[in-house]
This record gives sequence, C-alpha cells and structure tokens, in this order.
Amino acid sequence: MKSVFFITRQSFFLFFMTFMLFVLSSGCGPQKKYTGPYLPDEELVIIRPTDKVFTHVKILSIDETEITHGPAGIAIHPGEHSMIMEAVLDYPFLDKYLYFEQSLNVNLEAGKKYTLHATILPLRNEGFAWISDDDDPEKMIVKKYAPAIIPLPNYP
Repeated sequence: MKSVFFITRQSFFLFFMTFMLFVLSSGCGPQKKYTGPYLPDEELVIIRPTDKVFTHVKILSIDETEITHGPAGIAIHPGEHSMIMEAVLDYPFLDKYLYFEQSLNVNLEAGKKYTLHATILPLRNEGFAWISDDDDPEKMIVKKYAPAIIPLPNYP
C-alpha cells in the first residue's frame, strides 16, 4: 500500500511541474503592442532589446505608446515607427551608472525579427544604438550616436 501512495505522489508532482511549465511558458511570447486590424503572426514585426551583460537596453515607447515587455520582444505592424529607447551601463569597476535615452526612426518589414542594441564607451564618454535584422545580424537597419551620456549615482 505504501508503494501505491508513492507512485501517486510522483504522478501528482510530475503533473504539477508540467502544469507550471505550461503556465510560465505561456507568458514568454512577444507582447502585441499595435493598434489597428488583426494580423497573423507571419505578417507582424517582432523587435526585442538585446541582453548584454553590463549594458541594459530597454524600449520605452513605440509610436508614443509606452512599452512594458519581457525578453521575448514586442509584436507591431510593419512600416515606419518612432521608438524611444534607453541604455544603462553598470560595469562593476565604475562608481556610477552611465545612461542615455534616444529616439530612433525605423522602417520595419513584415515577418522579420529585429534586435535593438546599444553600447556605451565610458572612456570616450559616448554611446550609440542600432537595430539589426536577426536573419542578417551584420545588416544595420538604423544606427544613431547618443547626444549625451549622463552619469547616474544609482539606477533601479
């Protein structure tokens, strides 16, 4: 009788873990952040910020719509868009955070996936942002230098 209880407990644990994996993975897809008619996934554009170790990149807004997103990215209609992004360098040997915010205008093609990158060079006190096509990472869609790097004493 003890072994039947043990098997039932294992089955319950396996079911619970499978259920939790399903729940957690359902929230990992790209968020749809567009207005207008419904489009199938293959006609949308996916854009996501890069995940570099010391440089945090975040999309703040697209076409004046504030964005909150996860690492999977944002689904939007193809075409011309204006985007506001921020980049923060939190290199451990610096005594402050370096920050810049920038506006980018970009034309995005349907069915493509793009990545937003940023770099801050602390010794030169400059930075820049660029968007690359995930199918061809060497192809830059847009590249723009930061107008000013701001030192911050702390960053959330």
